[in-house]
Amino acid sequence: MRIWQSIAFAETEQLVDIAVAAEELGYTGLTTADHLVTPQTIEAPYPYSEDGSIWWDPNTDFPDVWMAAAVLAQHTTSLRFMPLVYIPPLREVFSVAKLISTAAVFSNNRVELGAGVGWMKDEFLLTGQDFHRRGRHTDEMLEVLRKFLTTEGMVTHSGEFYDFPPVQMEPVPTGPVPVLIGGVSKPALRRAARWDGWLGINFEIDELEQMVGQLNAARQEAGTADRDDYRIMMALNQAPTLGDVERLTEMGVTDLNVVPWLFSHGLATSSIEFKRDTMAAIADSVISRL
Repeated sequence: MRIWQSIAFAETEQLVDIAVAAEELGYTGLTTADHLVTPQTIEAPYPYSEDGSIWWDPNTDFPDVWMAAAVLAQHTTSLRFMPLVYIPPLREVFSVAKLISTAAVFSNNRVELGAGVGWMKDEFLLTGQDFHRRGRHTDEMLEVLRKFLTTEGMVTHSGEFYDFPPVQMEPVPTGPVPVLIGGVSKPALRRAARWDGWLGINFEIDELEQMVGQLNAARQEAGTADRDDYRIMMALNQAPTLGDVERLTEMGVTDLNVVPWLFSHGLATSSIEFKRDTMAAIADSVISRL
């Protein structure tokens, strides 16, 4: 089991110290959150709360996920970096490809793409992207991104959203950028089945078992059920125990995302010393025993 540390909602000025501590404590990597802006009024309901309201305020930090990865990679040697999740269809594909490839090169191939279609229609309206076609847009973007991230030389594409003649983008990563897909809808699970893994968020363990069953059915349909390197990441609503990790492993979960200081402190600001202590507690009780 790989244990990841989420830095969503953490103070930007503490991220370097968090990254260094995470690597020292044996965490696999850091996950980041992605929003361009937080509107004063949000019309779209937030899908991960009972009343549809977000649980952060406009003052919450959301640094660019790829710039953060490139910077934090300079202070670490093995720690990996993944947005959970990045919203490709909010943007155009060329800038996204350039950001990911640059972060991959600066980190020596330590970035992964956790991608989703997004829920906040308000952001799509601001960037001029079509919210209602975001699923198909994402599918095509991922295909174009794979070309740019794996091809040394000219790339061309002809599709519904992108149609361009041969162009070359440099630098190209020398290693793979795994693509894991977030979401719980049937289209999201089918999309995840076609790529390198699935990202679940804030499930109770019993709920997760049902979702993994649906994912496995989608993988059978996609012809990826026999992939030994397929990944399933999830986040728990509470600090994990060793027993939780063992049960999740039996279900096929390969990666676990934790936010130790949020379990006890919520979104309130906290010192780097407090964050280090809560990270160390999980390292002692879980990571060191795996």
